Amino acid sequence: MLKKTTALISVLLSSFLSGCGIHHFLDNRDADFVAKSYAATDDLQEKIRYKIPKNSLIVVSTLLNVDNLNQTSSFGRIISDQIASAFSNLGYQVMGMEMPIDLFIMKEGGRFHLSDETKAMLRHYHASTLVGGVYAPGKHTGYVSLRMVDISSKNIIATTDFSVPMGPDAKMMMKPKDLHTALVRSANLATQNGMSVEGAMQSESDNTPMLEEALQPNLEQNSIPLEDNQPNTKQR
Repeated sequence: MLKKTTALISVLLSSFLSGCGIHHFLDNRDADFVAKSYAATDDLQEKIRYKIPKNSLIVVSTLLNVDNLNQTSSFGRIISDQIASAFSNLGYQVMGMEMPIDLFIMKEGGRFHLSDETKAMLRHYHASTLVGGVYAPGKHTGYVSLRMVDISSKNIIATTDFSVPMGPDAKMMMKPKDLHTALVRSANLATQNGMSVEGAMQSESDNTPMLEEALQPNLEQNSIPLEDNQPNTKQR
């Protein structure tokens, strides 16, 4: 009887441990990043309040680490690249950039800040829309928030969020890396108009309007308009 009881306990314990192992394995499987990125792009397009002409240039910025806006990762880069590919497949012109900006928290007295290099490139390529966002790695789940901004009106015209399980690929790809300021990551578009990136940066004139604006988010509207609330006093 004792032997039978011991054998039964061993079988039950083995089954329990096996079940825990399977459950642990299932909990740590990675999501299909491509499917997630394309679904997020479709969601952004569906939420846009007005139609963007298909020949418009959309700048997709590398996603930033929510805890350090000067850092990104392989995850932030590949997700933004996949979003850029999805917009390109929808018929838009797309340029990928790395920019240390946060479209969620307005800093420096409410100013939406772009570096001089970034402003030069956006003006040179006549970009109409900026897509960017942040990601936050958690213990079991990673979270991504995206925003789409109309550069001309300063309005946030669409937002979306999604999450991914922290599988082995996600954990490895979310290891932080330094961000390169205003780096064009789509080299073919950088020379498409007959000017190098360096040329675009150096083609500034004192009469060119600055893209650094005083912005105030209106949280009462779904579009979250970001309107100017103070003059630009930056010395030209």
